[in-house]
Amino acid sequence: MNKSELLNRLSDIEWDDFEVKEARSELPKSIWETVSAFSNTSGGWIVLGVSKKGKRYDILGVENAEKQEQDFTTVLRSRSKFNVLINPKCMKYLIDGKTVLAFFIPSSGQKPVYFGSLINTFVRTGSGDQRATESEIDALFRDQSFGNTIMCLFKGLETMLTILLEWVIADLRMKTIPNWMPCVKGL
Repeated sequence: MNKSELLNRLSDIEWDDFEVKEARSELPKSIWETVSAFSNTSGGWIVLGVSKKGKRYDILGVENAEKQEQDFTTVLRSRSKFNVLINPKCMKYLIDGKTVLAFFIPSSGQKPVYFGSLINTFVRTGSGDQRATESEIDALFRDQSFGNTIMCLFKGLETMLTILLEWVIADLRMKTIPNWMPCVKGL
């Protein structure tokens, strides 16, 4: 997301892929819920240094942007808080002389994504982070297992087809083509 796209998003509403947080001097505790929710759904942007009042956004900026960025990315990459490693895309913007940080949290290939314990699994619904129900957590596990099984089947099938194709081509080159050459020349 470039600066222009960010400013456009700030003239609209928060939704399933966009969340603002004040975070003037430190990371808000609710940020971990949003990371879990974005990771378990389609991904999304977390923007720090912006407050939301009703339908209006105010650019507040963050203090010590480098420390907040490092604190945030270190937690996501350390696996000390989350059950999986998360690699966000980090952006820094200067808007009206104030620093705003934005992080794209991708949808995880390994779900569910939670912090601390499985009870801290969240999903994104509209503009909010919701604690996942037991059946939603079961579905995340089931979909993960099904997806991995299908991918393994496709990779196995792809390998078998590649080998089969190599055999057919080798047979065509070695045996068939010389036998067909007189027939083709006669056409």
